[in-house]
Amino acid sequence: MTWLGAVPALPGEHGAAHVDALLLAAFDGVAADFVCTHTDRSGPVAVTALSAHVTGEVDLDRLAEALGGPVAVLDDSDTPAARAARAGRDRVDGRCVRFPGQSALTGTHPAAEVVAGSAIDRVVGIGVDVAPTDPVQTLGFVRPVCRDGELLLLVEPAVGGVLRPAEAESPHECCGGH
Repeated sequence: MTWLGAVPALPGEHGAAHVDALLLAAFDGVAADFVCTHTDRSGPVAVTALSAHVTGEVDLDRLAEALGGPVAVLDDSDTPAARAARAGRDRVDGRCVRFPGQSALTGTHPAAEVVAGSAIDRVVGIGVDVAPTDPVQTLGFVRPVCRDGELLLLVEPAVGGVLRPAEAESPHECCGGH
């Protein structure tokens, strides 16, 4: 099992769901159980970086070609790819786009079930406390975040007395899209 880091070249302007689709398509056929995106702000321009926990063989050249940028195995260097790999491994930063138990998180589940059935460590409310029995309506899209060594699903209150993930798959455009 290996942690990889990469700085993909993403074409054009896009939203988060589009980036997710591009990155996950690059991992088609790659056994990776944990894939996160990160924002590397160490250079003059922030870049999207990627970390992945690969559980099988991987063709690094094919993956680099699919991502349009270099892929590196976790090491102690100070490159954006290495920093991303460490951030994913240590769960200190990033949005998780693939994780164990993700496919079961469709529909509505008690918060405790979200934690018990997936790699998510905690369900954390924004502006609200979350009890283990509180219903979390996923709408089939879950993007937990890595913080302080944990994988957290951030939720907020929604109509009908349920909680919903704070990040929606297709958020509406504000201000006419400008």
